[in-house]
Amino acid sequence: MKRRRSLIPRLNDIPLKRKFLLIYLLCVLLPIMTINLFFYFRTLSDIQTREQENLGRSLERARGELIGMIDESVALSRSIAADDSLYQALDRTYASPSEYYAVYDESLRDKLTRYMSANIFEVRVYTENASIQNGSNYGVIDDGEKTPEWIESLGTDSSAIAVAAYMDEETHDPRRRISVIGRMDVYSSFSTYSKYSRVDLDLGRISAILNRERSVKLRLVDDRNKVAADGIGGRDGEGVLYDNPAFTPEEEASGFALEQPLGNLGYVQGWKVVGIADTHYIDGLRLESMRSILWLGIISTIVPSLLIFFIFRSYHTRVKHLYRHMEKVGDQRFDPIVIPEGKDEIGGLIRAFNVMAERIRSLIDDVYKLEIRQKNLELDRVRTELAMLQSQVNPHFLFNTLNAVMIVCAKNGYLEVTEIVKNLSLLMRQLLGRPDDRVALEEELKFTRMYLEIEKFRFGDRFDYRFEVEPAAMQLRIPRMSIQPLVENACKHGLQARKDERKIGITVRMTGEGLELSVRDNGIGMNESRLREVEAFMDSESSLGGGSVGLRNVHRRLELFYRRDVRLRLRSEEGKGTEVGFTIPSFWLHADDRNLYAWDKEA
Repeated sequence: MKRRRSLIPRLNDIPLKRKFLLIYLLCVLLPIMTINLFFYFRTLSDIQTREQENLGRSLERARGELIGMIDESVALSRSIAADDSLYQALDRTYASPSEYYAVYDESLRDKLTRYMSANIFEVRVYTENASIQNGSNYGVIDDGEKTPEWIESLGTDSSAIAVAAYMDEETHDPRRRISVIGRMDVYSSFSTYSKYSRVDLDLGRISAILNRERSVKLRLVDDRNKVAADGIGGRDGEGVLYDNPAFTPEEEASGFALEQPLGNLGYVQGWKVVGIADTHYIDGLRLESMRSILWLGIISTIVPSLLIFFIFRSYHTRVKHLYRHMEKVGDQRFDPIVIPEGKDEIGGLIRAFNVMAERIRSLIDDVYKLEIRQKNLELDRVRTELAMLQSQVNPHFLFNTLNAVMIVCAKNGYLEVTEIVKNLSLLMRQLLGRPDDRVALEEELKFTRMYLEIEKFRFGDRFDYRFEVEPAAMQLRIPRMSIQPLVENACKHGLQARKDERKIGITVRMTGEGLELSVRDNGIGMNESRLREVEAFMDSESSLGGGSVGLRNVHRRLELFYRRDVRLRLRSEEGKGTEVGFTIPSFWLHADDRNLYAWDKEA
C-alpha cells in the first residue's frame, strides 16, 4: 500500500517560478479580486434596496394624493346627492324649454359650479327627464340610446358611488375621463326620473402626481386591470385607455415593479397604483459603481503586482543561475556564477557554490591523468567481462536444449524429432554466426519464438505462448540474447513444476519512458523471501544454488550496455506466476554500438 504524500513534499516538487506565481495568484490577486467583487455586488444590492425603498415611498405619496382627490370628489358627489332643491328642479316635468330656462336661471345655473376645486375638472348631473335641456352642467339620458359606460360602472347593486375610467362619447372628439359616479336616490319623493352625478377628476392634476418622480414610472390602474393614467395624458384627456396590463413581462422580471391598492372602500375596490423604477437610471448607477470599483481594482492590483514582481525577480534570477550551474556540475562543468551575489541567504549559497566549484576544478586538475589511466583499465575489464558473459550463454543454453531433446525423444520414441532438431540447428547457427552486440528487436523475437517452439514440442498441448508487440518497435536495436534467457528461466523454474496448462506472454510496447519489454508466466511463482534472494544474487558476484544464471546474465549485460539506466525488474506472487522485464530509455535506443562504450567511458 502506497503511503500518501503530505502537503509539504508536494510543494517541494513545484518549481520556484510557479511557487512565486501561486503566491501572487492566491495571496494577492485572488483576495483583491474577491474583495472588489464583494464590494461590487454589495453596492449593487444597496442600489437595488435603495431604489426599491424609493419606489415604495413614491407609490405611497402618489397613492395618498390620489385617494385625497377621489375622497374629495366622493364628498362632493354625496353633497350633490343631498341637495333636495336640485332633486326638485330635476324631477319636474317642464311644459316648454322657456319654462326650464326660467327655473335654470333662478336656481340651477350656479348650483354645481360652487363645488369646483383644483382637483376637479367638471361637475355634471344627468337625468332621464327629457323636458330639461342639455347644456352647461346638466345633461339628459336618452332611454332609446345605449346606457353610457360610466353609468354601467355603478352596476345593478345598491352601490351609490363608483370610480370609473372610460371614454366620454358625448363630445364630437371622445375624451378620456376618470370620474366619480353617484346615483342620486336619497329622496324617494323625487324619484320620477333616475338621476346621476358625475364628478370628472382633473387629469392634468393626476398626471402631475404620477409624473412627479423622475426616476420612477407611476401608473393608475382601474378595476379592469387597465392603465387609466400614466403621467403622459394632459388636462384635456387626450389618448385612450390602455389595453395592456399593469406590468409588462420585462418590467415584472426586472425586480423593480411594485403595486399598492388605493384602498378597501367599495368605490375604489380593484383600483391600484403601480410603479416601475427607471431601469436606465439604475443601469447608470450600476455602471458608475462598476467603473469606480474597476479603477479601484486596477490600482490595487497593479501597484502590489509591480512591487511583488521586482521583489520576486531578485530571488528568482539568482536562484535560476544557481540551478543552471548546478546542472552543469552534473556534466562535469564547474563554472563560477558571475552575478551580483547580494547579502541574503541566496547570496551566501552563490558564494559557497563558487568556492566549491573552484576547489573541485583544482582537484580535477590534480587527478586528471590518474583518472584517465584508471578509466582505460576499467574499460578493458568491462569488455572482457562482457565477452565472458556472452560466451557463457551458449553452452548453458545448449545444455538445456539437448536435455529437452533427450527427454522428448525418450517420450516419443524418436518419431517427432525432425522439427525440433531443425529449430535447434537454426538456434546454434544464430548463436555462432552473429557477432553483433545488438540486433533488431524483430530478430531477437524470431530467435525467442524458435526456442518457444522447442518448448512447445516438449510440453505438448499443456504449453502455449503469446506475443504482444507494437509494430513501431520491431526495428529498434537491443542487446542480443536479452529476451530468450528470460523465457528460458520462466520455462525452467516457473512452468516445469506446474502440471496443468502452462502459459508464457511476451509484451513489447513503447511508453513515455522508452521501450518496455516483459515476460510473464503462470508458473509456481516465488514468495517475498525468495524474490529478495534472487534480486540480491543478480547484484552479487557469487553463485546461487538452484539456477537463475540466465537472469543474472541478462542483468549484468544490461548494466554493461546501458550503465545503470536499465535494470531488470521482478514481480512474483507465489502460486500465481512471475513477471520479469526491463525498460530501455528513449535516449539509448538510437545510439550506435560504437558509442556505447564511449558513453560509459565519459561517465
